[in-house]
Amino acid sequence: MNKTLKRLQVTTLGTCLALALGTGVISTTAHAVSAAEVRAAQSVKISLRQAVSVALRDVLDDVSVILINADFDYEDNDSTSGGGVYDLEFTDGKAEYKVKVDARTARVVDTDTDSLDDSEADDYERQKRAKINIKDVINTVEDRADSLVLGIEFIHSQDYPRHPTYYQVDRLRGDQIMELKINAETGREFERKIKR
Repeated sequence: MNKTLKRLQVTTLGTCLALALGTGVISTTAHAVSAAEVRAAQSVKISLRQAVSVALRDVLDDVSVILINADFDYEDNDSTSGGGVYDLEFTDGKAEYKVKVDARTARVVDTDTDSLDDSEADDYERQKRAKINIKDVINTVEDRADSLVLGIEFIHSQDYPRHPTYYQVDRLRGDQIMELKINAETGREFERKIKR
């Protein structure tokens, strides 16, 4: 009986150790990916607002659109420089225009156009009515916080009853990527969390 108990203890200890080591590897891997994104973001040559200007000038110059979503993708294969792209989405209320701008060379590397579904058209109308415009949020975060906006999205949701429309902003400051939530009616930040 004593031998059986010892085997059970050794087996249990081995299982716990394997789980602990496995968790450590997963945690380290997730951290390494995040660190790679931070390094890539720190090496960009243009800001999000410059990428938006490039897209409007080079692709959408004859279309009246608003930016609805933007994201820095450091692993995108369309990047000609290997430094990632800004993945930008604009709409005019009828169609969605997707433009990718290389974050190092400021060149447009891909474009696409899709029709809007009803929910996207509703979000477009909500965003047009918002008191705070998406470009103002980008400019304010970059200018006042001495940081780089990596992504922004207009969100209409009941998750925050006091903030039914807001902008979710990912910003890089130093070596931290932080997610901010900014009320689209007041311009006030109501939530902040460190992503890395």
